[in-house]
Parts: sequence; C-alpha cells; structure tokens
Amino acid sequence: MSTKLIRRALIASGLFIGTAVAFSPTAFAGTSDTVVLAGTVASTLTITATRKTGAGFANLLVLTGASEKIVKVADLAITTNNTTGYTLTASEGNLTDGAHGDTIAFQSATVADNATAPQSTDFTGTLGVFTDATSITTAGENDKDLYIKYTPSATQQAGTYGATITLNVADNS
Repeated sequence: MSTKLIRRALIASGLFIGTAVAFSPTAFAGTSDTVVLAGTVASTLTITATRKTGAGFANLLVLTGASEKIVKVADLAITTNNTTGYTLTASEGNLTDGAHGDTIAFQSATVADNATAPQSTDFTGTLGVFTDATSITTAGENDKDLYIKYTPSATQQAGTYGATITLNVADNS
C-alpha cells in the first residue's frame, strides 16, 4: 500500500472520530455552575441616656407645691440599623424618701429631640411602664427627650427622694 493511501485513510478516520466526538452528548456536557452567596448583618441597637442636671432637672427636682410638674430628665440617643424601628420602654413608679418611705408617683413620656414638652394628656393613664413604639425609615441615630410628670403633696414629708428609671429598647419586627 502506498503511503498516500495510508495517510488518506488516517485523515479520513481522524475526521470521522473528530466529528463523532464533536457531536456526541458528552461534548456538550455542563459548562456552567453557580456560587451561592449569603451573609448576615446583626442587629445593632443601643441606647444612651444623659441625665439633665441643674436646678429643676433630674438631680434637683422641685418637690414642693401641690402643682403638677412636667420636667425633662434626660436626653436619649437611640441608634439602630433596623428600618422597621424600635420600641422603647421606660419604667415608671415612685420617687421615694428612704428615711420615711413617703412617695411621689411619676409617669414617663418621650418627645422627639428638642421638640415641645409633652402635655399632661401625653402621659400614659396607668402607672407602670411607658411604651413608645417608634417607626423609622432610615437606620441611624434617633434622639429623644425623656420627661416625667409628678405632683407632690401640699404637705410633702421632708426628706431626700429618689428613683431610677429603667430604659429598654427592642427591634420592631
């Protein structure tokens, strides 16, 4: 056999094998894939209360005279990354004279930072816990002012009165 014939046979068989491989189902097997990405951002929710001090404020409340008093007692800085907002709760109770046990009931309310002081009717009707469910659309700092309302007795027992307000914030769902 001549060399030319052998070459032609090899070329023809190579073309046939190449064509068979090119059009076989395995030649078009999966040529793409996917990578799934995921991550979690944890809730960041903080509150910082700065007590207002000075005559007539949190550390020097006016406890004489039988008139209702509404006093700003703290500046609140609440920061969240939850755009559905948060719920703030503030405890309410009694200013208590430790020596005699006499009390003056107080209620809590908040307003936006530097807004007009709340009116008497803005305070909750039941003494216990004040709740402020705040909706926000932008994450970040949301400042508020904390007020209390109280009415000392006309003949309030002499003494040193005190109380602690507990503040909590929780993400809205």
